[in-house]
Amino acid sequence: MTLLAQSDAGRTEPPEYGFSDNLVLDEFYVPFGDWMSQAIDWVLSDLRWLLSAIKWPFTSLNDLLVRDIMQPVSWFWVVVAFFLIGTLARNVRVGVFAAGALTFCGFLGPQYWDATIQTIGFVLVAVLLCVVIGIPTGIACARVDAVWRVVRPVLDAMQVVHAFVYMLPFIAFFGLGNVGATIVTMAFALPPLVRLTNLGIRQVPEDVVEACRAYGAAEWRVLTDVQLPLARAAIMTGVNQTLLLAMSMLGIAAIMGAQGLGALLFGAISRQSVTEGVAAGLAFYLVAVVFDRISQPEGAQSGGLLRRTRRAWSARRDPSALLEAQSAAASAAAAEPAPAPQLPAPLGAAERRAIVASAAGGVLTALSALLVWNSDAGFLSAYGRVADQQRPGESFIGLSASGGSWFAILALLGGLFIVTAAVAAILAPGRGPRWWAADFALVASLALLVMMAGYLLARPAAGAVSPGLGAGAWLALVGAVTATLGSLRWIGTAPHAAIRPLGAGVGWGRVGGASFAAATLVVAALSAWSFDERAPAAVGASGETADRNRVIIDGISSAGAGLGIWVMLAGFAGLAAALPAAGVFGRDECRRWRWSSVTAGVGVGAAFIGVAWVFTQVRSADSGYVSGVGSFLAVAGGLTLAATAAPVLREFRRAQVYSSEPGVTAAATAETADTETAETEAAVRE
Repeated sequence: MTLLAQSDAGRTEPPEYGFSDNLVLDEFYVPFGDWMSQAIDWVLSDLRWLLSAIKWPFTSLNDLLVRDIMQPVSWFWVVVAFFLIGTLARNVRVGVFAAGALTFCGFLGPQYWDATIQTIGFVLVAVLLCVVIGIPTGIACARVDAVWRVVRPVLDAMQVVHAFVYMLPFIAFFGLGNVGATIVTMAFALPPLVRLTNLGIRQVPEDVVEACRAYGAAEWRVLTDVQLPLARAAIMTGVNQTLLLAMSMLGIAAIMGAQGLGALLFGAISRQSVTEGVAAGLAFYLVAVVFDRISQPEGAQSGGLLRRTRRAWSARRDPSALLEAQSAAASAAAAEPAPAPQLPAPLGAAERRAIVASAAGGVLTALSALLVWNSDAGFLSAYGRVADQQRPGESFIGLSASGGSWFAILALLGGLFIVTAAVAAILAPGRGPRWWAADFALVASLALLVMMAGYLLARPAAGAVSPGLGAGAWLALVGAVTATLGSLRWIGTAPHAAIRPLGAGVGWGRVGGASFAAATLVVAALSAWSFDERAPAAVGASGETADRNRVIIDGISSAGAGLGIWVMLAGFAGLAAALPAAGVFGRDECRRWRWSSVTAGVGVGAAFIGVAWVFTQVRSADSGYVSGVGSFLAVAGGLTLAATAAPVLREFRRAQVYSSEPGVTAAATAETADTETAETEAAVRE
């Protein structure tokens, strides 16, 4: 084989340029590409058995997870499985989020659920094989320095060389599809797991290891009983970073022919389809967040998915940086002195009465969903379903698609939440989950009040029989008012305090966020809330059929339900409440906390209107009628408004009372407080 091959061997005349001229480079070349092509041909012809052996675990695992396990199973049980996985791996909140996010992926369209399942299977196979290879390799690197000296330059090459460089050989060996894409993803995502496993084991204190050996433990016991348990946080951080990097490779995997959400996104970009691209991108994001939240180690740095993915990319060469913040936080927590024994403040008589009133409103709101909400015609469902415009003599309960539909469903869920919060506050004040407290009860009550006001003031569909509003809708409004009044009294009497002092200055950032949210809700009201393409197609003089007619109705038009008006008013009300919540009219912390609850409640109420409208039409509308972007902006603006209050709500907990006796219970503390109060009143009377 010739190393340097002259491009024109038959030429006898000398070149007209010197050796230093760039054209000399065109006369000779090193056939490196030919060498690689010959090597690939030889591997394909003589080592096909090896390629089949490498391909077998990828194909088998992917078929097992996707084709044999996940695809035949109902979507409901897949969602339940992820709820259990999220709950057992992290907590109930993560489990609920995982279930809700995957359910929403299915709502995006029929093909998106299958693509979601394929993406989950692809990522699980890639990460599982990374764990099988990476953790043992990291252990070997940590315990044998010679192995580390060999593996380290390989990891450096895997991290430095771009995936596009080694993508082509894998396509040549394994063809387009999931196998080659999975191997490329593994090559990209494996190094952090190996490095962090090696680092975590090496950081185990040497005196602990030596003590274990001094007691006669074998080396495998030292590894399994001491080094791996103490390195668990570092290893789990490596697994999380590997998963994030694997998710970030799904776009390149789609180029290599891998199926799933990446393929839908790649196809949408190729076709320049905004509708498919945005839906696929949203599903892609939700799946990534679910995996990230489930795999986060305890004590990991918080932050959104984009921030955590960027952190994973920046720390690929030095994963130890990911552990420094965790170690600093652990050291700071260990340095803090142990707090004195504390108990949540007991309930007072006024607070107990307020809780009962709030619970009564929640019960009324929940029961309203089982009563009649409208009769003779569908109410809001009549906009999307022609059959609901005239239903004489028929009555529809709240949960019916032609009744309250998702307005009633949200009323039922909100009422049950208020009742649960009230019961938890009475039985164990300050001891249950954070959201079972006065502020979140007020948020839920105000949200239901805003939603029901919008529902009852909405306009019926044009051309439909004016529906008679039943007792259920009015009972829901009465329950929401009762719950709101009770929650306002509850939050006014509940002894709460900030964990850390709030900022001394005015929170202008929160005011700016509330202003942006209010502007978003104004835009939502002026934007389209429905697209109606059910009108017959127009036929021209030549007999050609034109595009289907499209009727677009915004949120304030008299031709629509007018829900945008109440969303816009909610935005203005939320902005007004955000001013005292940010400290514009005073620095009292409890006052800012209460106004923050009002801001969040109004924002969630605006989001409830958007959600209820969207899913009411999804549930019952005819083909050709879809909700518009205005309803989506209502949800986004409402949640943004609620998010501006989150920093203040996050800091408040039920006030604590100190006790020098560790066995004192809340009931005993309350009894003592009542006794002291009675003695004081008796002394005053005397």
